[in-house]
Parts: sequence; C-alpha cells; structure tokens
Amino acid sequence: MEPKYGQVFDGTSFESVLSPPKLPHKKHDPIVLDNTNTNTNNNKSNNQYPIPPHSNGPAKSTIFVSIPHFRDGKRCGQTLQRLFATAAHPDRVHVGLIEQTDTEHPQDDPTCLDEYCKLMGFETKDHPPGVAHKGEKQADRDAVRKACPRAEKQIRTLRFHHLASKGPVYARSFARKLLGNEEFCMEIDAAMDFVEGWDVKVVGQWQMTGNEYGVLSALPFSLKDRERVESGQEVARQCAIRIGSEGVPLYDLHADGKAIGLTQPLLAYTHSSSFAFAKCHYETNVPHDPFAAQLLETEKFPRFARLWTRGYDVYTPSINIVYKANTNLHPLHHVKGHGEREERKWPPNDNERRDAHIRMKVLLGVHRGITNNELASFGGGNSIGGKMSTARANLGIYGLGKRRSMEQLLEFTGIALPTGNDGTGQHGNDGKGCTNLKWVPYDASISPRANLFDGTGKADDLDLDPEFPLRSLPDATGGQYDHPFAMGNAAWDGVRKDTSAQNNLDEASSDVPYSMVFLLWLIGLYVWYAMFVGSNSSGKVVSGSEGVRSRGGVSKVKRKNMAMPLSERSLKHDLLNKGH
Repeated sequence: MEPKYGQVFDGTSFESVLSPPKLPHKKHDPIVLDNTNTNTNNNKSNNQYPIPPHSNGPAKSTIFVSIPHFRDGKRCGQTLQRLFATAAHPDRVHVGLIEQTDTEHPQDDPTCLDEYCKLMGFETKDHPPGVAHKGEKQADRDAVRKACPRAEKQIRTLRFHHLASKGPVYARSFARKLLGNEEFCMEIDAAMDFVEGWDVKVVGQWQMTGNEYGVLSALPFSLKDRERVESGQEVARQCAIRIGSEGVPLYDLHADGKAIGLTQPLLAYTHSSSFAFAKCHYETNVPHDPFAAQLLETEKFPRFARLWTRGYDVYTPSINIVYKANTNLHPLHHVKGHGEREERKWPPNDNERRDAHIRMKVLLGVHRGITNNELASFGGGNSIGGKMSTARANLGIYGLGKRRSMEQLLEFTGIALPTGNDGTGQHGNDGKGCTNLKWVPYDASISPRANLFDGTGKADDLDLDPEFPLRSLPDATGGQYDHPFAMGNAAWDGVRKDTSAQNNLDEASSDVPYSMVFLLWLIGLYVWYAMFVGSNSSGKVVSGSEGVRSRGGVSKVKRKNMAMPLSERSLKHDLLNKGH
C-alpha cells in the first residue's frame, strides 16, 4: 500500500509518515493555549500548537537572499542571474552579496556582481593599470552598475579581501549589514540553481508549516540529479547525528536519508545554511556567530540548538527549491591549495579554529577536551561548573534560548552528550526516530531573544548583540511583534515603499572608490604598526594580527598562556560596532 503522506528513508530502512497534525488555527486565528500541557522545566503554560504564521502571501512577500562566496564570482554570477530569471516576482527579491575576493587583482578574481552584469550584457572596459586611471575605472564601473538590471536597486554588496576570510560562518555573519526590511530571508550557497517560480513555492511551503517560527531547510541535491529526484518526489533529509571526538554532535557531510512523496513539510532535527528559508526574525533573533571563525561542520548542530531552544522549528520541505552546481571546484581554483580536494580555501588559523571549537562546546555545556589553561580563562570562580556557566552566560544572543531546554533538545534528537572528560554517557542516534517527530511546546510569552542565563548575574563579559543598520523593524533592535499580530501585517505597511531608496543608499555606501579604500587601509596599517609593533620593544607580535586582516577581519588580543578560547574581545568590538 502506497504511504498516504509520504515516507522517509533514514539510511537503513523506510518508515511511513503519519497523518500530519491538524492545526486549530487558520492564518490569522489567535493562539490556542493549553494550561494543562506543561514542560517539566517550566511551570508556565505552553502553547499547544505552533504560533500561527502571518504573511502577505507568496505574491506580495519580499525576500532577502544572502549569498556569501569565497573567490567564486563566476559561478555566483550565474546563480544571481538564475535567481531573478526563475522568480515569479523578481521585483520582490533582494540580494545581499558577501564577496571575498582578491581586491587588488579583480581581473583574475571577479566579483559576483561584475559577473552577473556581464551575463546581462554590461561589462566594464579594460583600463591601463596605475593609480592615475583609478578614477576613470571607477566611473566606468559606476556606469555599468547603473545600467545593469536590478544591480542598483535590488543587490547590496559587501566586499573584503580574501586573505581576511575566516570561513563560511564568519562570512554569513555579515548578512546583518545588508539585511533590510524584507519579510522573508533565504540562505543559499554561491553555486546554485532554482525551480521555476521558486519564490512563490517556497513561501507556500513555509505557510504549510503552520508555524511563524518555522524554518525550511535541507541539503540541496546536485543539479545532475534533478530529473531523477523530481520524478520520484525525493527531497534530501539528514537523519544521523554522531558525537565527534571531543563531544560535539555532528551531521554527516551529505544527506544520509531522504523523504519521498511528502504532502507537506516534515518536522526535522537538522539544519543546513546551504538552503534555509524563514521569516527574517530568524536572522535577527538567531544571528550567525561571527566568533565561530574557521569552523565548518562543528558549528552546524550548535546553530540548530540555538534555533530550537529559541522556539524555531526546522522542516524538510516537500519539494526541492534549489539545486547545487555539479562541479567540485569553481573556475578560479586552477591552482592547487590546501583543501581536501586540493582546492584553494580561506586562510587557516589553528588558534582561531581552536577558540571557536571550544566556544561551540561551551555553548552546549561540554567540557570534554578543554584543557586546564583554557578552562582557567573562563572566569567564574574555581569550580568547573562555575567557570562553564560564566562562559555560557557570556555568549548572550549567540548562546541558547529560554523557550526550550537543553534536556528537551537531547530528547528530541535522541542523542546524549558526554558527562565527563572521557566521553562517558555520550551517544548519537544512528538516524533512528527521524520520521515522525513530535512538536515540543513552549511558553509563547518568552521572547525568542531571551538568553538562557538572563537574570542570573553570571555574565562578566557579555558578547555584544549585532547591529542591523539597514533594518528598521522592531526585531532589529531587540523588540518583538506581539503574537498574534495585533495589527496583522500592518507592521509591514510603508516598509516596501522605502525599498528602492534603501537600496540606492546601500549601493552608494558600498561603492566607495577603491583608491580611497586603499589609502585608508595604508593609514590604518601605519597606525596599527605604530601602536602594536613599533612600541613593542620585546619584538613580540600580537597573535593573529597580520596587517592584511584590518581590511575585512580583525586582530586578536594576545593569548593568555597560549590558550584563551573566549578572548576574541577585540573581534567583538571591531566586528559588531563598525560597518564593513
């Protein structure tokens, strides 16, 4: 008998999807509270059902698409062209590009925007080298940008030198600088393709979750598999969670399971930034952690933990929205590098990576593998528990939320974290229990921005909240909409009217002539040298503070005992208080 609501393959066997829950609310009905359905960790009433979604609908919703790329301008330009070409309402799509390229040799390392404009028939001319021709070159580039379709009004860019790159999580954190007043946000990778009418379909899928805090996410299939998976109604689904060598849960690099024939999105316990779609308060309430430098796989489960404990729920969509490109190496990478496939990757920094890795363990309360010297840098008294609590409290918005507990998360995912420094008690879930997950209630009166350790007084060096300079809606400054919306969608009225002016402002602010940027960089480098090197009679250099990082990254403070896992305080103040 054919499964009525679809089935899931968890890597070893198939299981039928049970009847989807019947939500008591329609799109604008009030929340239904159930005073008898309580959480063992919370005596307050929990909402029995997800907070109902509120949206202007697929045809009227604006979408912000964030696309970071590392020296992948050619493929990214193709992605950008396809993004608009396949959208049913391309005028409502806005893009934030985080470009990490060789700013000194753009002809060999083109930007995504330049490649997109070239595909649209607008290309800058060749100009003689030298400072004397910088002005005419910039004027030519400005003219191309103005003539290039959608470039001036719908594409915002942030660019820094590739030598300042610190990995994908760090790059994605810059989306906060480009996010405007759009209603929905979508995260994708640089080399992607889209189904026709993707913008209407993805909003429709989100509405089907029946959850204002729903997040659609899945690892995209390869473009070469498109015909096969669409004919079989397959969507990739990750099921297995394993525990890493030092106690941090990890997802497999590739989807180990799949969902077939779903009739609506299916609740999940995994998340991938290669494709994620939600209301934009997803970005403001659970921003990407800029301190997770150099990380790739280790950050994924901690990010899901942050989302879930703040009341967000991830769903596998019932259809594929995006596909990834077939090639492993992008066109620029003709020179061998240090990646697993000899591709060129961002500059590695083992100290930064170690610090960020420990940060993820602190977030989850795992102290396995943390050395005594590293533990000593946490503060919070002499006990391990006290030090760990202080370090976790200092994470602030980059830590866990209060809507759901860590204990509930472990039960929901079917895993256990190590209770000691030797891995005692830890286990993964072997992909089991992946199909019919049950939604976990929470107290809707608790803000998704409420941090786990708020009000405890444990924080002694709290991480600063990020700023969203182009977003004027309440969620950008810590405020929240009441649920259900007292004014329906009136909060969005008038916002879209300002979108064109906002994009013009973005482009003007991001198009500073490179000659001026270079001059300011030289001045900054001189000041840095005078302050930190020239005055250092012992000849010691501050760890990780190569001059080139002042262009897009940030210097680190000197490490205490060569191990200060949460010491990126200069990063905090520079990255979150300055515009890049």
